[in-house]
Amino acid sequence: MRVPEQAVVSLRERGPIAEIGARMTRLRDLVASAGLTPVGPMMGRFYGDPALRDPDYEVCLPVAPRADGSIPDAVGPARGELVPAHHALATTHVGQRDAMDDAVHALFEALDAVGYRASGPLTEVYVTAHETMHDPAQHVTELRLPYAR
Repeated sequence: MRVPEQAVVSLRERGPIAEIGARMTRLRDLVASAGLTPVGPMMGRFYGDPALRDPDYEVCLPVAPRADGSIPDAVGPARGELVPAHHALATTHVGQRDAMDDAVHALFEALDAVGYRASGPLTEVYVTAHETMHDPAQHVTELRLPYAR
């Protein structure tokens, strides 16, 4: 898939994945206090293996640039950035996050099968928010793995 250019604010820390919900809440609060407008679902970007006990990851929230087109460099402990357009192998996972390992492995296997290499972190796009979807078996997550030929 082609992923369009996107402005995001991200908060990166190493720690238990069980803290991801609290980090998302913290990031939403930081974005709101900076007067920025969210324009898409929350995301997680994973540096290294997301199955580790304390993975290195960041939570991200797409935002609309300010009226002058800028994105703040810093929003408290978070940072703003413009993610360039890129291509990614993608798949969709329906169900609990802790049952996502097979989908992640399938993406990496597909990458190897076509002879490409990963060119960025694995990104989880949380299509359904946990606050609106109370049955974990119905959660929808799009997995994206940027690649280079």
